[in-house]
Amino acid sequence: MIEVVVVAFEGISLFHLSVPIAIFRDAVLSDVKLFNVRVCAEKKGRIYSADGLGIDIQYDFSNIHQADLIIVPSWLPDKVPSGYLQEQLIEAQKENKLIVGLCLGAYALAYSGLLDGRSATTHWKYGDDFANRFPFISCDINPLYIAEENVITSAGNAAALDCCLHIVKHFYGSKMANTIARVMVSSPERSGGQTQYIEHPTIERPSDERIAKLIDLILENITDNYTLSYAAKYCMMSVRSFSRNFKSAYGISFNSWLINARLRYSQALLESTNLTIYQVAEKAGFSSEQIFRKHFLQTYGTTPKAWQKMFKSKTMG
Repeated sequence: MIEVVVVAFEGISLFHLSVPIAIFRDAVLSDVKLFNVRVCAEKKGRIYSADGLGIDIQYDFSNIHQADLIIVPSWLPDKVPSGYLQEQLIEAQKENKLIVGLCLGAYALAYSGLLDGRSATTHWKYGDDFANRFPFISCDINPLYIAEENVITSAGNAAALDCCLHIVKHFYGSKMANTIARVMVSSPERSGGQTQYIEHPTIERPSDERIAKLIDLILENITDNYTLSYAAKYCMMSVRSFSRNFKSAYGISFNSWLINARLRYSQALLESTNLTIYQVAEKAGFSSEQIFRKHFLQTYGTTPKAWQKMFKSKTMG
């Protein structure tokens, strides 16, 4: 079980506080408890949210040293964290614990020096302010989240959900991440950011039933070969019309979506079977092992073999 500490503070946004609690506790329907979530503040007792709602805190920051995962779900940009909190975060980083700054939570990590020399993201509205305050950090407001070694930062609001689902996948694999996404009724695809680390996307269906049926066909027969012309013909559209409608529905081109779908399926195979990389590439519908390896590395920053080995070691442990 993963021990999780969520950092709370006076004036915190209830929405931001609720995101990690929802993902790591409320949406986990497994019979086995996967995460033990504790909300901690500087001191035990009552704090008040930005809306004035009182929150009774049972744990203080001393619990950080017991955690495997520390999440700062938000922060006040002008507020420098206490020396004690900074010490706890720095020590956690030295111990290689996973530390996450969701949305403006990146400020707390930055003030503590955890992001110096790294790339980080935060809410786009605060991109310039963040960059000016922390010149030793490379601020990039485009990605949904940025993971560098044991430190992760995410963009604002809904991107925190994507980041937390990525963390679920890191610890428990794509199947569990997809299960939790379904409970949250969260879209497995987001345009304008990094690819989601979730299994088959079947939650949000396009309004055009022809495209919806095509998606079902592909996901049920992922090994088959699909071309843009075939997809357009199946949907009884011209290639131009189909491309426009598909991108409108999913935010990416059909070919990009198809590659992502194959990659997600390959992840599940790597995590749950003893197939060779060649067999995984074939079953996921890639034309060659080399092309599969190329797309996998570009998307996930690691090789299929390394991914398979990581989950094998977790299963054995």
